[in-house]
Amino acid sequence: MKATPPKFFIPLILLSLFLAAIPFEKVKADAGPHSSMQFVFISRIDPKPAIVSGMLLNCKDEGCIQFEPLQEMGPQRFECQSYSCHSSAYSNSPFYRLEIVFSDGVTRQSNIFTKRAFAANYQVTILVQSLEVEEKPLGPNIPFFKAGAPTLWNLLATVAFPFLESILIIIVVVLAVRTGRVGATPASYYGWMEAGWLLSIPAILVGMQWTQGLITTLVVELLLGTVYVLWKKRSASIILTMILLLNLVTQPVLWISLSGFSGMSSIYLIFFAEGVVWLVEAGGLYLSQRNTIHFQEALWVSFTLNVASFVVGIFLPI
Repeated sequence: MKATPPKFFIPLILLSLFLAAIPFEKVKADAGPHSSMQFVFISRIDPKPAIVSGMLLNCKDEGCIQFEPLQEMGPQRFECQSYSCHSSAYSNSPFYRLEIVFSDGVTRQSNIFTKRAFAANYQVTILVQSLEVEEKPLGPNIPFFKAGAPTLWNLLATVAFPFLESILIIIVVVLAVRTGRVGATPASYYGWMEAGWLLSIPAILVGMQWTQGLITTLVVELLLGTVYVLWKKRSASIILTMILLLNLVTQPVLWISLSGFSGMSSIYLIFFAEGVVWLVEAGGLYLSQRNTIHFQEALWVSFTLNVASFVVGIFLPI
């Protein structure tokens, strides 16, 4: 009988082609959620000056007498574009102030402000000699609303997200049931598996608008998953498919869930949320391989993958 190539090469080839098309110079490594601040600038002066450079000052007191600029360290940083700025940090300060240099030659300072949301959105009004910062209401970071000038892509990402996530959840459940049962044959689940990998392409593109660290998480966990299946001689197609699809479901939901919480206890929220993700992904891995592995092994595999992606997000400065 003529041999046919193993079908698990199909998803691997699809992933390789997709990753090759991604502009990695624009991908940040913050795989784990970090407390963030998004600043969108509007102007009461004409013409509207563009941002040249800026600093986010972490204030230790209400009058901002003692302060220090946010330092760049791994994913922790403060960056500005022409009319917006963004910060990502490991921890929060009780008070903040912006200091921005504009194209009209004026350096403007803001009022002293606080941070409520884990992923906070601010409107910054440019006045003649100063800035007025106001935090928007708490709520999830929706792509169409968090950008200064919403684009058609923001709208598509916002509308398509719940649709794609619902289909991915169905595929994950079906695969977990079919691949883990006794006597399961490739014919009973490969159609679902290939559909999951094909759907992962738009899901990744959409998910990148909802979560900053999706690509890094996928690369790290799929590489480690490959090491695991080679070491333990597990089914590469099933394990890698479940790692991919589970992350496409859990990572955006993780970021969205955290974005609506207060930022003052962010470290506890992160550990709790990451713990839930760990258990969900361990459950998915176990159910899909329940005839060949124990639940303890699935727990350790999921724990290793999640810790690795989290640590990469902390220490890799991209």
